[in-house]
Amino acid sequence: MKRVKRIIVSTIIGTMVVTSSFANANGEIIDSSKKILSKGIKKIKLSKKTVKVTAGKKVKVKVKGKYGKIKLKIAKKKIVKAVVKGKKIIITGKKKGKSSIVVKAYKNGKLYAKGKIKVTVKAKSSSQTSGGSNNSNGGSSNSGSSNGGGSTKPSSNTSSVDAGEYSINKVHEGYATYYDRVSTGAANLDDYEGEYYTAAMNNYDYMNGLAGAYVEVTDKDGDKIKVLITDRLPEGAKGDIDLSRKAFKKIEPEVTGKMKIKWKIIAFPTSDPISFRWKPTSTPYWAEIQVRNGRYPIKSLEYYDKSKGKYVELERQEYNYFTAPSGMGNGPYKFKVKDFYGHTIIENNIPIRTDDVPVKGSKNFDY
Repeated sequence: MKRVKRIIVSTIIGTMVVTSSFANANGEIIDSSKKILSKGIKKIKLSKKTVKVTAGKKVKVKVKGKYGKIKLKIAKKKIVKAVVKGKKIIITGKKKGKSSIVVKAYKNGKLYAKGKIKVTVKAKSSSQTSGGSNNSNGGSSNSGSSNGGGSTKPSSNTSSVDAGEYSINKVHEGYATYYDRVSTGAANLDDYEGEYYTAAMNNYDYMNGLAGAYVEVTDKDGDKIKVLITDRLPEGAKGDIDLSRKAFKKIEPEVTGKMKIKWKIIAFPTSDPISFRWKPTSTPYWAEIQVRNGRYPIKSLEYYDKSKGKYVELERQEYNYFTAPSGMGNGPYKFKVKDFYGHTIIENNIPIRTDDVPVKGSKNFDY
């Protein structure tokens, strides 16, 4: 132990008392009775001391150790924003530049440890990866890349519609886990998985028509991910979502395993029209049709029965197809498609196609 001789002088009832002391290598001042009189500030342990982040994006730094309170001091607030959420420091890039964040940790109201995070903010890229697709899957053509971004906000007309528990502004709560899909997803939308983050919805919400819905998931730290519902979570409670591993890792470390979330329905980011995918075994006497690429969840599908002169609603199946058990006669067909928010699309001259390639319509639901 390195020792440095010190003299501590104190006055007790007019009497001067002189005691010897020494400082150890940690900067702790100790008197001859080995009692610690004061303690040096330790270095705080952080998962990262240098971070790079794109403007508008977030990055997390974990604080290791147990402390009563953590405070931050940001050098250049115009460049970076940072907040403490539990044991995490959420850093958001604001504009291109460099900054630093001093992190101070307290125990029993006293400063115990501190450290510094160096931050480099990169400019936001002007180009965006397209999440578009060709006619083979009836997908989006201009947005919705694998970063889960790009959706257009619902209009005031859509937001004002009372769709019960699935109204646009309704926030749901539950738990999120993650999984690796090993077989076809229940909604038969596997071909979207290369373009969008995906997830399995709990049985209650899935069976209420949320197959193919686009939802925004927010974790307890405020991190968000947008996912397409392509599968069903039979064992999940109402509100629960099983994210793909890729989606889960985007907002939370895998080791977490399970986390509390909030989620809501948002518009699917596409400028393409809806499309119709037929089961390859469909005929004029029996048919199954899937409606794809709708901006909002599909509420119903009807075909126009020429012999009766009226629309007939088709039964929805849990695997995200609508069934005409007795067929619909000879095509081409006229369909009426409704979403949860009062939008209706009429599509004419839709032929049966049995090669598993979707037939594109002419329009999509209004935002």
